[in-house]
Amino acid sequence: MRDLFYKFAPWIFGFLLGWLLWSPPVWLRSLGPASHAVNLLLCGLLLLSVIAWLILANLPARLAMDPVGEHEVHPELRSLGDRIATLGFLPAGPPWRVNVAPSAILLGFVHEKQPVYATAFRTEHLKAKMSFDFVSLVGGDRGGLTTNPSLDGAILPAAPGEMRQVFPDEEPEKLFQRHLQGIVYLRERGIHCREVSAAMLQQDFAAAIARQRGMFLSSPLVYTAITLWRSATKQLPFLGSLRDQKVAGDQISRLLASS
Repeated sequence: MRDLFYKFAPWIFGFLLGWLLWSPPVWLRSLGPASHAVNLLLCGLLLLSVIAWLILANLPARLAMDPVGEHEVHPELRSLGDRIATLGFLPAGPPWRVNVAPSAILLGFVHEKQPVYATAFRTEHLKAKMSFDFVSLVGGDRGGLTTNPSLDGAILPAAPGEMRQVFPDEEPEKLFQRHLQGIVYLRERGIHCREVSAAMLQQDFAAAIARQRGMFLSSPLVYTAITLWRSATKQLPFLGSLRDQKVAGDQISRLLASS
């Protein structure tokens, strides 16, 4: 029931906002010509509030990852997992249902030799989305590096120490090489990624969500506005390699200063 609600929530709230925009409350008429501006302001605040609520639903305080059977893994997701496995990754446990809003089926992996996690996932929205990413964590759990092929996966503002590389529509094989190049660049700057393990994947995943939730709650409306702008314009500061990002340089400087 919860999943069903969140699947339809964007459509429901979109309809209600549209209706409110074109049919303002009667009490606003007493404001005269200013009623349209006030109504527009109220709709904007309501839009930000609804989006903030949906974002928080995807950044739970306590992330639950429940094991599921192989029969719940979509064939396309299984095929994507197989491609990731050929890159030297081993399964880090069974498939999981990640209880965000709505939930997603996730396959977790850990590399045999490199300090890298990989995840492949398929959301359970009305129009399902499938993607993957590679993740490494900075020593001391002060942040990390995520490399992914989707703009949508990087529209949220990054928490302190969190670095991202986005290469739209890149294939797993090429994206993994991009991620390794990012690790080398960090090492050159004096930042080392710690070891990862199958036993730690769930804990590390939950900790990353918690860090981002804490950052978001520090200024929810501001971060919601940034997220909405990035989603609408597709303008992200994380496009390309770390070497070419100003935002990555700022994060690296903070990490070095805190070490």
